[in-house]
Amino acid sequence: MRSILFFLVCTFTLPAHSNPTLGDTISTIERDLSTRPESIAAGPAATERYIAGLVSASLDVFEQSRHLDAPYFGRSAGLDGRPGLFNPDNIYRSALLSGEGRYRISGKRGSHALFTLQILDAYPVIALGRNLAVIDLEALGIRAGQDFSITLGGARTEGHWFALPPSARAVLARQTFTDWNTETASTFRIERLDTAASPVDASVPGASAADYLAAASRLWNSGLYARVPVNAFPPPRPSDTAAGGLGGQQSVMARFRLEAGKVLVVSVRRSAARYQGIQLGDPLFVTPNAVDHTASFSTAQAAVDEDGVLRFVISDTDPGVANWLDPGDMREGFVFLRWQGLPAPLVAEDAPRIEAVPLSELRAHLPAGTRWLNAAERAAQRALRRRVPLRS
Repeated sequence: MRSILFFLVCTFTLPAHSNPTLGDTISTIERDLSTRPESIAAGPAATERYIAGLVSASLDVFEQSRHLDAPYFGRSAGLDGRPGLFNPDNIYRSALLSGEGRYRISGKRGSHALFTLQILDAYPVIALGRNLAVIDLEALGIRAGQDFSITLGGARTEGHWFALPPSARAVLARQTFTDWNTETASTFRIERLDTAASPVDASVPGASAADYLAAASRLWNSGLYARVPVNAFPPPRPSDTAAGGLGGQQSVMARFRLEAGKVLVVSVRRSAARYQGIQLGDPLFVTPNAVDHTASFSTAQAAVDEDGVLRFVISDTDPGVANWLDPGDMREGFVFLRWQGLPAPLVAEDAPRIEAVPLSELRAHLPAGTRWLNAAERAAQRALRRRVPLRS
């Protein structure tokens, strides 16, 4: 990782007045993480990937903040080390805004399950921000294959127009997929329509690349790991829109911890949501490589038992079940479930359950109709994961 970070520091020149430098900030993060329990649990290789991902994401936001007069949707195609437990079923693309501006977002809707635009009052990655508004293209009647145009801010106009709150700082486009193999991505762009824009948002405090990286580190290294229950789920709840959560989504999170000779069985009812998914994260709140590991499942990818329940097995070795949640080389981390586009809020019966069972007794804890995979079938399942949406 040192060579990667040295390249970034040397090729990304900072203003002479910046203090501390980007290199100083990276060194501070490395020292801080070296003593944190989540970093120790994740191991040095995962920690290095995480720091590199944090640097890359912060520099992307910094670059966008220099060009508010000509905004664009940034996009990371990286699979490793991305902060914030990104969902492998999503393509996230964000553009920075000024609440005083006027914008047009236009393109063609793909066939993926959901397409939402979130208006936030903070820059992504370096802050969570409040969810100021959510625009659901499905609710606007925009279907797969159709062209669309959405106007944000300025005077009301014909068509799909939305007021832009003065505190708006970013728009996050979230494309959600249930079936990686058949659904197609959307294509779209953003234009700033008013011409009085400053190219740099000088109103944002701490606006150097080093400042952005330090802010991102404070956000994602906030001690979440110690606050989440181990091998037990709290009730699902609506996403916190005051902290950047998607309005209309419900979710639940726990920590998992594997004991020697045991696996964890996660059971949850299949719902009527337009999207339902489960994923793992390492102790640093980073999603394992979703191509090499079956670390996530949508309902289209998972086997559903005859009683309408989805049962997943978290195990550090292949237990043979189709719904194997593979944590890679992690024996502990996060497990996160999401529901989007629910026709009605979840009820108590929809809450997931988690149970530790001996690996040797796993079959006795699963229904007779459980789908099991041989080596060739597992290889075929993994091959399909090369079509992860962020590679679209």
